[in-house]
Order: sequence, then C-alpha cells, then structure tokens
Amino acid sequence: MTIFSFSSAILLLLVCSSDALEGNSEGQPQSLTDTICAGRPRSQCDVELDVPSTCATTGNVFIPSCPIVFFLHGAGGNNDNFKNRSGVHEAGYIGVYPQGEAGWNTGPKNSNNCDWTDYSCTTDPDEGDLVKAIIAEIRSQGGTGNVYVSGTSNGAALAHRLAANGGTELPIKGIIATVTQLLSSPPRSGPGTLNYNQPSSSRGNPAVSILSIMGTDDDLIPYEGGSSGVFGGDDSFQLMPALTSMSTWATHNGCSGSYTNSEFSSDQGDNTATLYDYSAGCPPGVLVEHYAVNGGKHNAGGAKIDGARIDPLDFVARVEAGGTPGPPNPPPSPPAPSPTPPGSCINDASWRGKFNDLHTCDHVARDPTIRCSWESSDNVSANVACVAACDPNCATSPGPSSAPSTAPCSNVESFTFLVGKKNKEVGCSWIKNGKRRGKYCTVPAVSASCPLECNSCPGCQDDSEFEFGLKNKNKSVTCEWIANGKKPDKRRKQYCKDESDILLACPLSCGTC
Repeated sequence: MTIFSFSSAILLLLVCSSDALEGNSEGQPQSLTDTICAGRPRSQCDVELDVPSTCATTGNVFIPSCPIVFFLHGAGGNNDNFKNRSGVHEAGYIGVYPQGEAGWNTGPKNSNNCDWTDYSCTTDPDEGDLVKAIIAEIRSQGGTGNVYVSGTSNGAALAHRLAANGGTELPIKGIIATVTQLLSSPPRSGPGTLNYNQPSSSRGNPAVSILSIMGTDDDLIPYEGGSSGVFGGDDSFQLMPALTSMSTWATHNGCSGSYTNSEFSSDQGDNTATLYDYSAGCPPGVLVEHYAVNGGKHNAGGAKIDGARIDPLDFVARVEAGGTPGPPNPPPSPPAPSPTPPGSCINDASWRGKFNDLHTCDHVARDPTIRCSWESSDNVSANVACVAACDPNCATSPGPSSAPSTAPCSNVESFTFLVGKKNKEVGCSWIKNGKRRGKYCTVPAVSASCPLECNSCPGCQDDSEFEFGLKNKNKSVTCEWIANGKKPDKRRKQYCKDESDILLACPLSCGTC
C-alpha cells in the first residue's frame, strides 16, 4: 500500500507538471519576458528569473523547496543590477527581477491613460495581474516555495499593495518594505481587481510577515504620514503614519498590537535606530518588525544598524524558520530606585553611550523609558550616570552636559582658500570634480568646511557597493562617477531622479545630504 501511494504521488506530479525549473549561473538570469509581457500595455516590460542550481527541479518532478523572492526597484530605477547583488545564489533562493514602467503604478502617474478610479482600465499597467502571472508561471515550472517581496520606495509601495491583496492569486508570505508605508486612502486605485491599498480579513487576505525600514526625517515620504509630492498634488492619496501602518499590519495579522523597543547604533541621522517589534504578540510564524532610523532621510534603507545593513534575505530565512526573533531586546530596566537624597540629582557631564559620543545624559533625557538602560563603553549604565534624567524621584531638570550640536550638514559659506601659483581665492563650490577633491579635501580645514563637496558629512555616505548601468552604454559605474566628471551637475540631473535607486544609494554624490 505504501509503495502504491508513493508511486501514485510521483505519477500525479509528472502529469501535472508542464516544464522543469532550470537552474542558471550567478549573474546570468533567465528571461520570462516573452512569456509574461506579451499583450500587456508595457513598453519597458522585462522579467528576469534567477534560479540557483540547488533550486532547479529534477526532470519533471516538482520539488517544493526554495523561497521565491521578488526584488522591486524604485521609481525611475531598473532591474539591471539585482542579478549581481540580490544574494539569492548564496542563500539558495529563487530571485525574480521585474521591470516597471518608470516605476510602479501604485498612485497617480502622468503616463497613465485612465483615471486611478477606472478599475476596468486595460491601457495602464496592472501590477497585481503582472505579479500574479509571474507567480503562476514559476509554479507551472515547479517552483512551489513561499513567495516574498522586497521593495524600495515606490517598489515598497507595491510590496505593501501586493501583500494587501494576498490570497490564492498572490500568495505573499512576507514583505521587506524600505522607506514607505501603507496608504490610508484611497481604498482602491488603478486597474484590475488586485488593487486594494489596505489589507482586510473580510477579503480573505492571509497574515503576512512585515519588515519595514524608514527614516524619521524623510523629506519625500513623511514618517508621520499625510500627502507626498510623489502623488502629483492629488490629495486623495494619503499615507498612514509609519507606526499606524505597522499597527494596521499587526492587527490584520492577529497580533496583540503591543510592541517592544530596542535601541541600536546607526550610521545615519542622529546615529541611532529604534526597532519596534510586534512579533511576540503575533500568531506563531508571523514577524512584524519596524526599524526607525532616527533623523534618517529617504536613503534610510541603506543604513547600517549596529554596523551592518539589514539583509532582506535574513528576514526571509527567519520567517522560513518559523518566525525566529531578530536582534535581542535591551536588558529590562532595574527596579525602581529608593528615594534620592536632595542635591544628588545631577547628571554626569562626561558620560557617553558606547555607540556614539552624541549620546549624553541630555540625549537620554529625551526618551528615558528606552535610553536609561543604555551603557557607556566601560559598562556604566545611564541609570547610574544620568540621575536627573533617569531617577523618577528627581524633581530637577537634567543637569548641564556638553552635548555637541547635531545641526544638518552644510558648507561654511564664508570659507575660502588659496589655490594655484597665483593664489586664487576660491570657495567650496570650486571643488567640482574628483581630481580637485583628491588634492584639496585631504586638507583638514577644507574637508571640515566643505563637507558636501568633500563627501565628509557625518551620517551621510554613498553605498560603496552600489553600481548602476549607464544609459545607452554597456558599462556599470559606482556612485563616485556622478560627482567626479567635468559636469557633475549634468550627471546629477540625468541620474539622480526622485525616488530612483541611484538617489537612494548615492546621496553624497547626488548632493542631497
């Protein structure tokens, strides 16, 4: 009986399968473009399928194994570089790299033919149907693993939207959404039936694990929600506050809604990041995590948290493992102290947190619930050193400290220096290319006074590993190429467009610090 059942199962698999899922070498993905894009209103349509040999099916037998991860670029970006940097071959996952029409149709677009209220429109891109078709094609070839979506900016907006329409057609297990949140309105927008902007259990949307990363000072996508310039002035489109977006997902997923806070160091903004973790109150296997890069901008997705960037594939691995927790929470606060003697409510002006010299007692006092558990490099707790900030029995305000200024990075307008044999007096704007930067920015006074030209802004750095392809040329370059030419302003205008992957990865070279 056992042999018959096994043989019958294999026969069923052989009958049901139509194609085998072929493996490919790293950096040489397969094309699904002809299969997926035919007949769609898309002039730029392109779909790459990246299958490590370990994920290929054997003959015509389905082998349910590897997770399937969609990588979605931002507005104005492209899918050129995912094949070189997605990491799916090392992780043993299947990568999918679709190309949008100068972005994704998640809101008002000048290139659309129909109004966003015309759900029956057939001449504008239907993103839900596109992804649905890609998943169906991979399934037909034997890819039966869980489906995940990782997106940045406009790509993150689509990730949220796909998850909000999750179900049989869009079986999304988890998303990694960088620098954008859910819309609060409208309820639907754009073509098709998979066009809802918020999740709903009444439509049968299943629970979805969520990893979100946002900058609290994002000038393009406001952390506190509301309207954004990306919607072209259409006030029908409103963003939820970031934490409301996370609470919406937590509630939809059946979580309790409570969360824990953990503080980490960051290389952006004020050099701190806060993790809001709702997972403890969620059903088994569901993760809901949000990193707020405090003071971070629209490039916060590239921030290093405790020295390392958040890896989307690590999140996938944790969900696949049944919801393994992320970074540990800080130690619980000590018991309430005994009454403090009068005159002892004075902060230690020399105390600094172990991750950043800006973390003084004054900084702790701004959020004592979280920060009083911090320690210095020599393991002195803020609860001990920052008495006025942390002891509830102290009625006095925090004592004075010498916290440095955290003013935004900018050039010193009055600064000038002499160059050349004729001692020509110039200012920071004279440093226009890599040759001058290499010669003059090594001078401490120039570097300190001209941080925008010298790429010396603290907390704002280009992604040294990022590369992008030049238009109409079979050549890839790094961020430095933008600022090092004879006409950097022309290159910035051409490549550093709003919401583009290049702008996110190259804030210094694009001049957005």
